[in-house]
Formats: sequence, structure tokens, C-alpha cells
Amino acid sequence: MNTLRILVLTSVLLGSLLSCKKDDDNTTVPTATSQTDLLVATNWQVTSITTPDGQLINYNRLNLVSQLLPQLKFQFRTDNSVRALDPAQSNAVKNAGTWYLATDNKSMDVDVTGFKGNFPIVQLSKSKLILRQIAPVDGKNADINLVFDPTL
Repeated sequence: MNTLRILVLTSVLLGSLLSCKKDDDNTTVPTATSQTDLLVATNWQVTSITTPDGQLINYNRLNLVSQLLPQLKFQFRTDNSVRALDPAQSNAVKNAGTWYLATDNKSMDVDVTGFKGNFPIVQLSKSKLILRQIAPVDGKNADINLVFDPTL
């Protein structure tokens, strides 16, 4: 009788383990096409600069380059060019350069005057772009998030 109980219990446990569906990890891996499509679909504007945990950083605590970012619109184009436009001057091009997705599609290499490096993509959707950057805060280098929203 004990052998029958053990056999039934083992069969139930084995059956429950085998019936579990494995998570499909590929559904969350971004592709170059999907990332590019989201980046070039709109112009982006920095709406806030935060710490990695989301706390707002007052602009006067940042260096001059970081303070100027919210005043510009950024246009990522399919030819891998990026332009910084000044809305106060009829969207005149104030700066330009290149951008490329890194091979893992989780960061981007940007090369424009005063804004160069590899920036991890914290979030990218139709309504939000968050890039991580190392920049001076109160005179000391720190991780910051550049929070972009779509703009016309």
C-alpha cells in the first residue's frame, strides 16, 4: 500500500512539474528594428532629469550642457543622424551628429558636440524615452536619467 501511495504522489508531482510552461524570454528582448522605429517616430524633448531611482534633480545642480538639454528637441533619423532643434528659433538646428544602437539594442552610441558616449536605454516606448548618463551633479560625476517625452 505504501508503494502505491509513493507511486501516485510521485506521478502527481512529476505531472505538475512537466505541465508548467516555460516563460518565453524572447518576448522582452528588443530588436534593432523595433527600437529604431520607436526612436525615429517622433521628436523627443527632455522633460526632466532624475536620479536612477526617479527623484527629480534641480537643473541648477547640473553642468551647463545638461542644463541646456531641456531647451532642445531631439530628432533621431533613420539615416542614423541626430539633430538638436531649438524651438525658440523656429526649430533651427543647433547641433547635429550621429546615433547608433549598440549590438545588444539596450544602449545607444551618440556622437554630437558636447553630448557623446554610450547611453543605456532605461525605457523606450511611444510615450517615453529614458537614457542613463554620467554627468556632473553638484560638481561630482553621478548617474542621471534623461527623461524624454515625445514632442511635435
